Amino acid sequence: MRKFIALFSFLLFSFYLYSQESSLHKQLKFANISYPLHELLHEISLQSGVEFSYTSELNTNQYIELPALTGNLKYFLNEIIDTKAFKIISKENKIFLVGIPPAERKYSISGFITDSNTGESLINASIINLENYTGTISNNFGFYSFSLPQKLQQLQISYVGYQDVIIPILPKQDTSINIALEPKNILNEIKVVADEKSNNINHQFVSSNTLTSDKFINSGMFGENDLFQNLIQFPGVQSSNEGLGGFIVRNGSPAQNLILLDDVPVYYSSHLLGLFSIFNSDAIKHVKLIKGGFPARYGGRISSVLDIRMKDGNTKKLGGDFSIGLLTAKFNLHGPIKKDKTTFNLSVRRSYLDLLVKGIFELADSDITGGYYFGDFNFKLTHKFSQRDKIFFSTYWGGDLIHVKNTDQQTTSKEKTENKLGWGNFTNSLRWNHVYNNHLFGNTSFILSRYTFLVKDKKWSQNEGENFKENYKYEFRSGIRDFTLKSEFDWIPDSKHYLKFGMETSLHHTKPGSEIYQNNEQNEQSTSNDQVISSKELILFGECQIQFGKNLLINMGSRWSSFIVEGTYYSTLEPRFSTQYHLHPKWTITGSFSQMTQYLHLVTSSTLSLPTDLWLPVTSKIKPIDCFQYTGGANYAFSKSIKFSAEYYHKLSRNILEFSDTYFFQNVNTDWENTVEAGKAWSQGLEFNLSKNKGKTTGNMAYTFSKSFVKYPKINEGKTFASPYDRNHDFSILLNQKINKKVDFSLAWVYGSGLPATLSSTNISTISPYYPENISSTPIFSHRNEFRLPDYHRMDFSINFRKFKKHGVRTWNISINNVYNRKNANYVSIRENQNQFGTTSYTLKQISLFAFLPSVSYSYKF
Repeated sequence: MRKFIALFSFLLFSFYLYSQESSLHKQLKFANISYPLHELLHEISLQSGVEFSYTSELNTNQYIELPALTGNLKYFLNEIIDTKAFKIISKENKIFLVGIPPAERKYSISGFITDSNTGESLINASIINLENYTGTISNNFGFYSFSLPQKLQQLQISYVGYQDVIIPILPKQDTSINIALEPKNILNEIKVVADEKSNNINHQFVSSNTLTSDKFINSGMFGENDLFQNLIQFPGVQSSNEGLGGFIVRNGSPAQNLILLDDVPVYYSSHLLGLFSIFNSDAIKHVKLIKGGFPARYGGRISSVLDIRMKDGNTKKLGGDFSIGLLTAKFNLHGPIKKDKTTFNLSVRRSYLDLLVKGIFELADSDITGGYYFGDFNFKLTHKFSQRDKIFFSTYWGGDLIHVKNTDQQTTSKEKTENKLGWGNFTNSLRWNHVYNNHLFGNTSFILSRYTFLVKDKKWSQNEGENFKENYKYEFRSGIRDFTLKSEFDWIPDSKHYLKFGMETSLHHTKPGSEIYQNNEQNEQSTSNDQVISSKELILFGECQIQFGKNLLINMGSRWSSFIVEGTYYSTLEPRFSTQYHLHPKWTITGSFSQMTQYLHLVTSSTLSLPTDLWLPVTSKIKPIDCFQYTGGANYAFSKSIKFSAEYYHKLSRNILEFSDTYFFQNVNTDWENTVEAGKAWSQGLEFNLSKNKGKTTGNMAYTFSKSFVKYPKINEGKTFASPYDRNHDFSILLNQKINKKVDFSLAWVYGSGLPATLSSTNISTISPYYPENISSTPIFSHRNEFRLPDYHRMDFSINFRKFKKHGVRTWNISINNVYNRKNANYVSIRENQNQFGTTSYTLKQISLFAFLPSVSYSYKF
């Protein structure tokens, strides 16, 4: 009986709620599009049978423009009544319009934050309510949204390197305000964004660093202000050994770093044996590095995210700069095509080492000619259709080419050979920004990314009195191409909630390799065209950042990813969580958990930074990499400019790949799944960072202690051994000193304990994959990573001399790489020696690539 009464009561209550709601779903039809409000309410009463009750606060004489002629009652009420000022309450057949007290009303303030001189959007600018220090930040396109009560407020808008702006505002309705900030009259410097007043503002706050300068410190080779050389000044970020390229984040391989250029993944990120990154600093506006606590919007790699945004271009006037160094020349031009509407930014960089080498060969009248060059091209076009709509097109092309030509003159014949090795990236993105309302911002992108690798060898011969004939040809091509459609939304209902959600779908075409071999002398010919591996990826993500009170900030979300390749389906749910709590105005503690999944593997077959490594998708045999990472940390502010942070991390990775003990490189494209083993990796570390970011003297000091191990069932007898990226100690110091307006210098020192290495115990003879007639010696390895390379350390120095002229600024830069000429080991091998008595001894042979290297460059900015 009791169950019956409870069920009956529940059904009765449900019917009551439905009857209350059903009146709001009655369909209405109007003859006119415009009415005075009192006539409109009377017409609604006649059609629906409901009665309205309201106070004199409601202005019934105002004219209302209807959005449509047909619709239900609930739809029209939400359109004609200001829900910020009135509550709509439905009871039986009556509708009450109850006024909300002004002190409780909240209105949204939204818009874009830009540079007043150039019109460039400012990313991560802070908008703070000075009454309670709550607020928000601008997103990757400069858009912000913030809710305020209906009373006089003071809003402070701030950005590193710009004058703060304070705006008094008394909101009476949802308002759009675009804000232009004035740059401070100081030299641009690299700064890590951190402000004790904005610590509780919605933004990425765990395990992240942001570079906000147009110019990085000149810490790279030949005076290049290289991005990667700046990143290694942060804790947890280490450089690979010279010649390996890329960077290491928390003991992960360079292939586990997601590098995005205007939302487009970049697969190969280095020039010249890893000496330079492919990112031209003249084209970069904003860089964010995330090492842990990953937001749900990011995925596809397991170690880090490097989010790079290109400059939009000056909306006010034409400007640019150029520079000439010992190795490269750069040119940048930016400005409006249509003032305040359409802008462009163009950056070009090229090395001219090949031109110098060619001239040397010609002067020497040598039979051998050749060279090496790399180049970069960045272009971005931005057009603003309205205050709510903007479109962006950005493209990047970058490539490296090594070529050697040789002519061999014999008595009655002549032979020519040509060898080429080339690789490069080509990325494109077309993006549309739309402000749907003051709370909702959308970004839709179509993305094309392509990476290619090419080896080409040719040989011609000429007998006396005859033309040249091609008698040998070999070509090898591989690469990967992506097509991606991505749509994401920022929904900011109020100052304490920030929601981001979206979807992404991608089509990957992976070409492991195709070969063409033709030998006319031996009448041999073969063609091997690997089938393109097509894979599909679908991603849904959502994250919510919530502020509880004034002290607690939480970001939680999840990312669902699915991957289909050759009939195999993988699906993963990746939870993400990070939090920040203020114990004290100067003390903050943080924590996070994140799961990351990587569906692409980099199959490595080279000890140098040459792109003979191949990107290959997961298969039915090879599973995706999973990584689980936990972090915990604390931050302390000694003052507004001096800050200290400490963070602990623990990572566990599954299904990482390594070549088996029985594998030696012959052809990585042939049945590669059977040449690798899947295993586990785990690492943990403690990071410390001390920084000063204001004043004439700025700098950063970082130290990381870490350990990393791997284990494979069939490698190293199944025993655990050190990861290839197990660098136990990493220490860096960066000092920037501004002497005066015209002179400043920087000093950078990095130290890293030696990386593990495996030394060969014997050698066997193998056939070269490129020259089948040649037999080469291939090392066989025993125990993995039992040897440590010598410790790595070096010091770099750079000084700038500026002169301010009528139409611009001239700068001479003098830099020294590896000031004290440290011979850092790139590669170590065992050398076998025999004396005259037949006694065999063994010594270690070390190869060092780069030593003391001074350089000078000239630049002019107009």
